[in-house]
Amino acid sequence: MLKYLTHLLNRPVLSPDGKRIGRVRDVIATQGDRLPILSAVFVGGSGTEGWVSLDDAEIAENGVRLREPWNEIEPYRPGPRDVRLQRDMLDKQIVDVHDYRVVRVNDVRLAATAGRLCVVGVDAGLRAIVRRTGFGVPVEAIARLVRRPLQSNLIAWDDVEALEPSGVGAGRIRLKVPHEKIARLHPADIADIVEQLDPQQRAEVIHALDLETAADTIEEMEDEEAAAVMETLDEHRAADILEEMEPDEAADLLGDLTEERTVELLEHMEPEDAADMKELLAYGEETAGGLMTTEYIAIQALMTADQTIQHLRELAPKAEHVYYLYVVDEDGRLVGVISLRDLIVADPETHISDVMVGHVRSVHTGDDADEVAHTVTRYNLLALPVTDDDGRLAGIVTVDDMMERLLPTDKRRRLPQVSVVDEDEDPD
Repeated sequence: MLKYLTHLLNRPVLSPDGKRIGRVRDVIATQGDRLPILSAVFVGGSGTEGWVSLDDAEIAENGVRLREPWNEIEPYRPGPRDVRLQRDMLDKQIVDVHDYRVVRVNDVRLAATAGRLCVVGVDAGLRAIVRRTGFGVPVEAIARLVRRPLQSNLIAWDDVEALEPSGVGAGRIRLKVPHEKIARLHPADIADIVEQLDPQQRAEVIHALDLETAADTIEEMEDEEAAAVMETLDEHRAADILEEMEPDEAADLLGDLTEERTVELLEHMEPEDAADMKELLAYGEETAGGLMTTEYIAIQALMTADQTIQHLRELAPKAEHVYYLYVVDEDGRLVGVISLRDLIVADPETHISDVMVGHVRSVHTGDDADEVAHTVTRYNLLALPVTDDDGRLAGIVTVDDMMERLLPTDKRRRLPQVSVVDEDEDPD
């Protein structure tokens, strides 16, 4: 029974009278609305070579039989939606967007639909490798005998994203634009995928993502891999991504780059963003200043609760920036704090000075990171303000950044390893 591309490759191609004229060397699948449909085979033989449409041939148990003599068949011409399965899929890397893995295609799974064969998935397992050697049946039998059945990693076509670089010759599988499957994933899952790719592929994926998703993905990556990606991106794209990132994350990333690259990217950033980066880079990595972000909400004590809420609507800040609102005087010195909850339940006409907490737990920009962690955990804070020598609010350290620092590297994100044992399938 024809289940895999391997079962079709090298099958004899027969003329209408049953004479062998060559073998199947490759197969074309035309990408349809959902699943690619097998549409042509490449015939190779002595004096016979070319593409034949499956409208002019029939796939049978003993091979592929032509409906008309070879010299009477109009050659099939591959189109832009055609994929050569042997050349462009076997042994190529693809992304399994269901399990967030980069795997190598060892075989292509086929199935009959409405009288035509179509591609329903790929096999990235050991079982497919054995199948391609031609010794699948005896090896499968031995494996079953010793109760160690070979594994298949069957990945549905809907969960496949190809990773051939754009610009490869005609007929190659190219990245879908925009990476519609990868782009729909959570940035942490995209980061898991990107970290498994080579430098060229990493840059290609990041280039294909929208700016916000690219920035979130870079933030989720391990420091070394994130720095490697930023080194390979063109300076304009890299600078745009840095501007979209959280200031503390961007500063940390710049600190991991070469000095030359850091200067180059700062020159391509907006002056205000570049100034923030330079300020954060001036602090030691293991200090409150090195941990803080400059993205926070500061308000005046004489504002009313209603005015403050209107101000928040205009700013539309990210969620992590509004754990607390910090009250500052005219010189920017920290004088109080109010939680978002207390702001919402306060009478609209009440002044912030009447509902704020005047005694604020804070740290100095030069305080050690361990002291910051101690303060955050001791008082169960979601964010901790950081002040300079004059008591002015310089930034905040958020609890998620603090927890990321405290957790061991291997506990921050784990890459799932999933395999499928296809024991119920008939042996090859």
